[in-house]
Amino acid sequence: MSTHSNSIPNTNTREHFANQMRLVSWIGFGGELTLSIVSLIIILVAILDPNFNINLKSGLGLISISSGLIVLGISIYWLFHYIQIAEKLLSPNSSDHCSADEVRNILHTGVTIHFIGLLLTILTAQIITATLVLKAITIPSGGAIYQTNQLIEPLDIFVVQSSILMITAESLGLFITFWLLKQIHLTKKG
Repeated sequence: MSTHSNSIPNTNTREHFANQMRLVSWIGFGGELTLSIVSLIIILVAILDPNFNINLKSGLGLISISSGLIVLGISIYWLFHYIQIAEKLLSPNSSDHCSADEVRNILHTGVTIHFIGLLLTILTAQIITATLVLKAITIPSGGAIYQTNQLIEPLDIFVVQSSILMITAESLGLFITFWLLKQIHLTKKG
């Protein structure tokens, strides 16, 4: 990629922005990856548990949780892509540098990916929570419980926690992307 007239102005400003981009991208990449792995482990345990009562093995529950995890994986890759862009901006070879518009377009794509992921993970959390609410409503008050699948178990709560972790991961990526967009905007004017 060649430098354009709208490239990040001077070497010090470009290097400063690239260093900021690299640092926050590594933080976001590590944070999203960690939160995603914990969520994935909880969800796999829940799916593999034969006594688990929330229906994540088929239907809307499986579709929403799978699509949320897939988009979260894409979000993690996209944050890693920011690190690669920062490395290009730090390259001594000016032909490797991206223009400010190219960086902005990459960041705007990141916003879109993180918004889609956030919407899917919120949908997943709503489905899981609705299932637990229905389960809680069906527990007879003061009566004997004859079926153990009527009880809310600790694993049910862990699945809710995993969906919250997924929402947190997408929010972290979205926050970092918006912050980088703000920084590149300030860099171009500065």
